[in-house]
Formats: sequence, structure tokens, C-alpha cells
Amino acid sequence: MDSDESGRGAGRPRDPDLEHGILTVVQDLLIEQGYAGATIAAVASRARCGKSAIYRRWATKAELVVAAVRALQVASDQPDTGSLRGDLIAAAMHFADADERSATVLASLLSEIGRDAELREVAYRSIGGPPVAAITAVIERWIDRGEVSPDVPVSLVAGIVPTAAFGSISLQRRSLDRDRVVELVDRILLPALRAAEQRP
Repeated sequence: MDSDESGRGAGRPRDPDLEHGILTVVQDLLIEQGYAGATIAAVASRARCGKSAIYRRWATKAELVVAAVRALQVASDQPDTGSLRGDLIAAAMHFADADERSATVLASLLSEIGRDAELREVAYRSIGGPPVAAITAVIERWIDRGEVSPDVPVSLVAGIVPTAAFGSISLQRRSLDRDRVVELVDRILLPALRAAEQRP
């Protein structure tokens, strides 16, 4: 039995402080050594816990690393501000103003997903997918309300801000700022959504 969880009875909740500590160690290793250096053994050693304590929470390294990245992110939202522009800006702000630590940790993950199919799948499901789904839901709501044409390429438009955001993280190690998010909405998303209405 792991020293960190000895005495934990059946059904007793796991220690949230231990989980937080493990995720913090993963983040530190991603910053210092990249994805390759964030091994289960290295995490267990620095977090001073057994490897089994990690595997009880996360079945694979990919799931552990993605959980560590998610712990630094704000939850995606499906706002209803009363206007298409307001909803798009509110949903897209998920990608704005990440601090340096969050951006560096995410950049480490993004640098690896092209080489690791499992990591790519887990990362999209937990990190990339939800905020795209939030923007998609906004567009589909305004299609239902009759303000956006049903002919609009929803998935293409919904992916514009995430693509710009992940590109900025990968290439510059920084997130989009709020002004850039608003500019993307005003100059690209809204014109693209309205272009379908004007198409003969």
C-alpha cells in the first residue's frame, strides 16, 4: 500500500491535496523537461507518492498530462447574452489571457500531440473539444433563432478562434489577448456567419 494513502478505508474519498500536488508536479515537469520528461516515475518521485497512487486516478500518462493541463484552464461556457456578437465573444474568451505558466504547460502538450495518437485523442476530448463545442452551440442557437443562415459552415467557423489560439500558444508561448479575440469575432467570425445570408 502506498504511504500516501495508507489507512484509507474502502469508500473513503481520496486526498484532494495529493491529487493537486501530483498535477502541480506534472505541470512543473512539462515546463522543465517537456512531455518526455514527465514520466510516471518522475512524477511519483517528485510528488513523493507511489506510482500506484497515480494509476488509481489516471489510467495512462496521456490522461495524467491532460488532467494537469486542464487544471490550469477555465471551464468553457455556453453564454446567452442576448446577441450573437456578445455570445461569440463570451464563448471565445475561453482562449484569452492565459498566464505564462498555463501557456507554457499547454505548449508542451501541443508540441507532442502530432507524435502521439493517444495523447491527441485524449487532449481533443478534454481540452480542444469543449470550447469548440461551446462556440458551435452559440452558432447553432442563433441559426435556430433565424439570425444565422442554416447554410453556414458551422464547424469551420467554430474552429477559427481555437486554431488561432493554439497556434499562438505553439509558436509564441502566449495566449491571445482579449482585444485579439474581439477582433477575430468582429472581423472574421461575424462576417463569415453573415456571408451565408447574402449568398444567392
